[in-house]
Amino acid sequence: MKESWERTEQPVSLELKQIKEIVEPVFSGKRVTYAEAMSTGFRNSNYKITVEGMADPFVLRLYSEDGRIVYKELAIAGLISPTVPVANFIHVDTSCTIFNQPWAVQEWKQGIHLRDVLKTGTALDVASAAASTGRVLNGIHNYTFPEFGFFGKDLRISEPFNTDAEGFLAFVEDSLFHKPCGSWLGDELTQAVWSFCQSNLAALKESRSHARPVLVHSDFNGLNILMHRDAADCSVSAVLDWEFAFSWNRYVDIGNILRYEAADSVFEKHFIAAYQEHGTVLDKNWRLLSKLEDLIALCELLNHSSRETPNRIRDLQHLVAYTVLPFR
Repeated sequence: MKESWERTEQPVSLELKQIKEIVEPVFSGKRVTYAEAMSTGFRNSNYKITVEGMADPFVLRLYSEDGRIVYKELAIAGLISPTVPVANFIHVDTSCTIFNQPWAVQEWKQGIHLRDVLKTGTALDVASAAASTGRVLNGIHNYTFPEFGFFGKDLRISEPFNTDAEGFLAFVEDSLFHKPCGSWLGDELTQAVWSFCQSNLAALKESRSHARPVLVHSDFNGLNILMHRDAADCSVSAVLDWEFAFSWNRYVDIGNILRYEAADSVFEKHFIAAYQEHGTVLDKNWRLLSKLEDLIALCELLNHSSRETPNRIRDLQHLVAYTVLPFR
């Protein structure tokens, strides 16, 4: 899984004194007694903090971009928290007066990463975690929008998308033959990807013709999903990091969570069964459609890779090959 990837932006490094200056006014001057940098995350920076007199810790989240991302995450949490486990916001500041980047304080959610359940759990743990993840993702996708696109203020669609399959093919062609993606893949794999996309264009076109715009997390993977694990089962305690969320079709998230899964694995079978258990019907070729939608993300990640990110490139090369070669 992508925990071995290099960060494309260096994390913000703060001393305890600086964190105190930022956070203590939020808690009416109560002292921050401890702060620890959190290792997950590839763009924004997060600190686990404890505050005197407070039983539970909090998260100080420092954003690498402008305040629009903060407000998008805040709006999404407000929308879905009644039905989806998320970390709620305690305070948001985009003024860049106390600190020169937007920041927020969020509640701390207990749990271990889904990644760790998949690495160390029993088959029963994995099956239970997969089922809970499938149910939660279906709950996320129950939030719909009037059109496809990127969110603006208050989750209105500010940049609508063209959903035709020819646009998908044009993006892949540009990535393979005009942008860095193709040079990282090499000639043979580039041609395999191009052939794969051309061969399956009709299937994508048919799927997109009846797709509904739903809330997609767009980074739905084992590093952004926390699990509560006990002797009985594993259940999702929080879905984190909504910075890439937008309105699109459900196969983006399904492709993302199953990137590293073999077809018919324990995780895949229980995840898909739980996702559909309340009446959601996927296309019969859902696995192919998920691979096609996820391929866009893989190509875009390669477009923004460099010689300074060799681990990321190697993993992406493997994932692209794994995406297209089983369908040849």
